[in-house]
Amino acid sequence: MKSNIRFSFARFTDSELETKASFILQSMTGNPSFTTPLPTLPDLQISLTVYTAALVNAKDRSSLNVAEKNQARTILEGQMGQLGLYVMNVANGDEVVLTSSGYTPTKMREPIIIPNPGQVTLSNGISSGELTSTVKAVPGAKSYSHQITVGPVTAASIWTNVTSSRSKNTFKGLLPGKQYWVRVE
Repeated sequence: MKSNIRFSFARFTDSELETKASFILQSMTGNPSFTTPLPTLPDLQISLTVYTAALVNAKDRSSLNVAEKNQARTILEGQMGQLGLYVMNVANGDEVVLTSSGYTPTKMREPIIIPNPGQVTLSNGISSGELTSTVKAVPGAKSYSHQITVGPVTAASIWTNVTSSRSKNTFKGLLPGKQYWVRVE
């Protein structure tokens, strides 16, 4: 599984963005892994300098200065995003190279093993021809597959599947007096 970096900066406060941009600029300057960054490091330095000055000016909270700071931030975030794409392309999943850029590697996702939901509880629905299947909710489960077939179950049985985000499902339109088999995965 390839490593990636986090290159969205919207969650950063103004001062955190300034600090992160400075760190990335410092980490990339002279870094032999990144010989032709795009945008160039001098362009990033100019955007960072403009942003830093705009931060100082915006402390007075005047509408014009805050608007200029926001515009400078948008430009800086855009350049850092472009540079992040360049870094990911050059690093090609190499976590050491990614980390040397100053960007934050994303946490590698690990598969979640979800246990079998266990015993299915069946109950009659509110109306005739309804059957409700329920299993204990499984932490981490995003969906449940409620399946029903007419009994007796054989290798040729055709199961009707209802996928739901809930651990409870009501099957409707069933014929009273018929035997049904239900399973939930």
